[in-house]
Amino acid sequence: MGARRFAVSSILALAVAAIPQIALAATTYTDAIVGREFFATPTVGGFAGTATGDLPGSWLAIVEHTPLTTTARITGGDFALATRIAGQPTTVTGTFSGGTVTQTGGFTGCQNQTYKVDGTLENVGPGGGTGTGTFQAVLTHLRKTFFGRCITYGARVVGTVTLTF
Repeated sequence: MGARRFAVSSILALAVAAIPQIALAATTYTDAIVGREFFATPTVGGFAGTATGDLPGSWLAIVEHTPLTTTARITGGDFALATRIAGQPTTVTGTFSGGTVTQTGGFTGCQNQTYKVDGTLENVGPGGGTGTGTFQAVLTHLRKTFFGRCITYGARVVGTVTLTF
């Protein structure tokens, strides 16, 4: 009887130990994003828009970076996605931990300027977490000549966000 009890106890212990492993299995979600830049300084860009895909909803990103010339290094910032998971309203958040902003067009004259934004996310999950992600987008500064001066009158962003948590 002692050996049988030990065997049953061992099996139960292994089964209980396996439950957290199953519960912690990460899932990767990918969304297409579109939006606008609503705030910009030489070292911070604020973006917001809509996401469609695995986690549809509204998103917001604040990207902190070194002074923007034709390139900049992402130094911090925050990401949030208001969505639904398992039918429940959920906000998935993350923080920018690195990446780059690189100008890809509009180097001369008063043309639209395009930038490739490649950001790395950490602390990703509902209300924060230990997951990871990427934010990849093309930012377009819309520019026109107005009374002889080149002005930026708007900016749009199109890309993808991939979140694993």
